[in-house]
Formats: sequence, structure tokens, C-alpha cells
Amino acid sequence: MTNLALVDLDDLKVLIAESEVKNEVWNTQQAANYLNVSRATLTRAASKGEVPAVKFGSDWRFSSIALFKYVSNKEQASEVK
Repeated sequence: MTNLALVDLDDLKVLIAESEVKNEVWNTQQAANYLNVSRATLTRAASKGEVPAVKFGSDWRFSSIALFKYVSNKEQASEVK
């Protein structure tokens, strides 16, 4: 017997994309490259809590999965407007 489920296409796209994103911890430069912003902009956003990050001493660390979800949510929010 085959089970069928109704899913939202956008949710399915995110789920598939998540499985393709490696779960890595990035430094500020790597995260800035991914987001296509400067290190200063990213550091400022992280210190304000606008971007998911963890601070170790004077260094910031970013989860690749958390940044992917952050960008995905921002894209979905802009599509609704």
C-alpha cells in the first residue's frame, strides 16, 4: 500500500535543499561569502542578533544550516509582500 501526503511545494523545496547543504561551522569570511556581504556588515548584523551566530571570544561562528534557513525565510517573506 502506498501512503500519500499533501505537502506545500515550498516546504518540499526547502527540505530537499536542506539535505544538500552540508552541516558546517563557518567563520566570518566564509559566512560573508555565502551571504554576499562584507565581513563588517555580517559582524554588525550578528552582534545585533539579526543573523544566527555564536560568538567565541572576539570571533563569530555561523552554522551553514542556520544561515540557509535564515536566507530561505527571508526569501519567503519577500515573496509574500
